[in-house]
Amino acid sequence: MEPQEKILKTSLDLFFRYGIKRVTMDDIAKELGMSKKTIYQFYKEKDDLVNQLCEVEMKKQEDIFRNIEKQSQDPIHEIILISNTISEMMHHINPIFFLDLQKFHGNAFLQFQKFKEECAFKDILRNIKAGKEIGVYRKDIDEEFTAKHRLAQIDMLMFGNYFSFEKISFTQTHQLLLDMFVYGICTLKGHKLINEYKKINEQE
Repeated sequence: MEPQEKILKTSLDLFFRYGIKRVTMDDIAKELGMSKKTIYQFYKEKDDLVNQLCEVEMKKQEDIFRNIEKQSQDPIHEIILISNTISEMMHHINPIFFLDLQKFHGNAFLQFQKFKEECAFKDILRNIKAGKEIGVYRKDIDEEFTAKHRLAQIDMLMFGNYFSFEKISFTQTHQLLLDMFVYGICTLKGHKLINEYKKINEQE
C-alpha cells in the first residue's frame, strides 16, 4: 500500500471511530508509526487531509453504487443491496463524524452535499422511475419530491439533532428510516417483493 493511501485509510478509521475533531495529526502519525513530517509531505494540514479523504471516499461510494446497480435484479433489490452496504458502513461510524464534518470542514462538507444532491439524487430518481414502470412503486407519487424526501431523511440522520442513538443505534435508525421510506412508496407487489428479499412472512 502506498504511503498516501495508507494515511487516508488510517485517518478514515480514526475519524470514523472518534469523530474528526478529537483526532489530531499526532494521533494519526502515532497510529501509522510514521512522523508528522512524512504526513505533511502529502497533506498541508488536517483540513487538506479531510478534503482529499472526502474526495476519494465519494468516488469510491459512487463506484460501489454503480456496481450495485449492475448487480441488482430490480429496483427493490437495488435498495436492499444499498441498504445492506450503508448499514455495514454505518456500523463502524461514530455519528459525531458527520457533525464534525459539517461544523469544522466546510469544503469537505460541500463535497458531500454535492455528491448527495447530484449522484445520490439521480440514483434515487432513476430507481423510483424504474420501480413505477414495473409496478412495485405507487404510480401516484411525485418522483422528484420523493427523491428529495429521501435525501432529507439522510440529512436528518447525519446532521440533525433528532436522534440520540442511545436506545436505537445509528445503524438501526438508518434501517428504520429507510424501511419507512420504501414501504411508504411501494405497491402491494412491492411490499411482497421486499418481504421476499428480507425473508419476512406477512402477519395476517
